[in-house]
Amino acid sequence: MNKSKETVGRADLKKMKENIDQIEVHLAKLLELGGGMPVIEKNVRAMKSFIHALKFGVSDIAELEE
Repeated sequence: MNKSKETVGRADLKKMKENIDQIEVHLAKLLELGGGMPVIEKNVRAMKSFIHALKFGVSDIAELEE
């Protein structure tokens, strides 16, 4: 609760980047566990495309801020 005025109302991009990276790891595990099931492969591909968009919008900016 002791956030500076600069960080109040701003997203924590570093934490968001970490979560996005974790989601990628979980998707890879899910794909492996799916054993080649088409429904799993299709949905994991779709989710990876959303993650790619998140990475472009969040992760790249978080890295620039560091």
